[in-house]
Amino acid sequence: MSVVSYTAQMKQTYYRAMRSILTATVVAVLSVACSEENEPQSKNSRGSWGSRELPVTTAQIQRTPLIDTIKSVGTARAQQSVTLYPESAGVVSYAKLAPDMPVSKGETLLKLDDRDQTLAVRQAEVELQEAKRMLQRYVSLNATEANIPQSTIDTAQSGVDLAEIRLSQTQVELSRRQITAPFSGRIGITDVEIGDRVDTSTMVTTLDDRSVLLVDFTVPESFIGKIVEGLQVHARQWESPDDNAMGTIVAVDSRVDSSTRAFRARAALDNSSDNLRPGMAFEIDASIAKGDYLSVPELAVQWGADGPYIWSAIDDRAQRSPVEMVRRVDGRMLIRGDVKEGQRVILEGIQSVRPGMKINDLSATQISAKPKADDAASNRQGS
Repeated sequence: MSVVSYTAQMKQTYYRAMRSILTATVVAVLSVACSEENEPQSKNSRGSWGSRELPVTTAQIQRTPLIDTIKSVGTARAQQSVTLYPESAGVVSYAKLAPDMPVSKGETLLKLDDRDQTLAVRQAEVELQEAKRMLQRYVSLNATEANIPQSTIDTAQSGVDLAEIRLSQTQVELSRRQITAPFSGRIGITDVEIGDRVDTSTMVTTLDDRSVLLVDFTVPESFIGKIVEGLQVHARQWESPDDNAMGTIVAVDSRVDSSTRAFRARAALDNSSDNLRPGMAFEIDASIAKGDYLSVPELAVQWGADGPYIWSAIDDRAQRSPVEMVRRVDGRMLIRGDVKEGQRVILEGIQSVRPGMKINDLSATQISAKPKADDAASNRQGS
């Protein structure tokens, strides 16, 4: 074959290939044009996305309270607590000091040997009676014109006054020979026994009124005005978190600690069951309501170039609704936006959703079918 004939043959092959390519291109263009002509008719007659229904699951928009929880720790102490010491020195003649024994206010817990003090009181009483008798005698004589000098009567009156003071002093000395309970409570452990010699530096025992325990704890300064008297709190034992107790704020400090930027609050815990003890460590939880917000499952919130949004199911159509996120609470997202409580939001199938797309809400179908099934079951039972 000559070079000329080979070249001519190659040209023919090239021209045939080009005709085939042009033919295929024209057919493709015509097909696209036909589909574009037909598609508007479908959109106009059946909606923006035709008769297709995207199956989705939805959930309702709910109203959820936003609650701030403050956690702090503190150590409990008795509502009233005192360490008891003798007011004078002496030998113990009586003691009622069994550990953890309940006592009442005014009950005698300990006595010292008081024989000398008792005699002194009796002597003072006799002296007072004699002073009063002498004064009465002078007054009576003066009434019969005995002309008792006024100075004598005044001296007798002074004798009565001094005798009364002396009696009071001896009674005070006698009262210092015993210890009484200043309030109702329970006795602590003691090392003092009958026959022991004690003085004013000897610690006899402790007395606690633990019917109510007080727990002091610190709160960040940002909660000033929110932690107030009367607020309910939960208290959990540090070593036993499952044991909870309810408490009430009974005092709030008037100043903030400049080094910690926190202030002190005090909670009172009811211990009428007597299961708690002074000195226990507690974790205090205080809940502060900050209002109600609309909320959706976290899965419903999507992110776009303009921020977070949700897909709402309105009249079986998908609608894109921008929202503002407030906070996550127990698997839900608190939101603000142009949405309403009870409105349904799309959860599953969300990747294929487009604005205006017709959807088939499987969740709503199941919800509406359940009452019918229940009614049918009731009818079968009735028949």
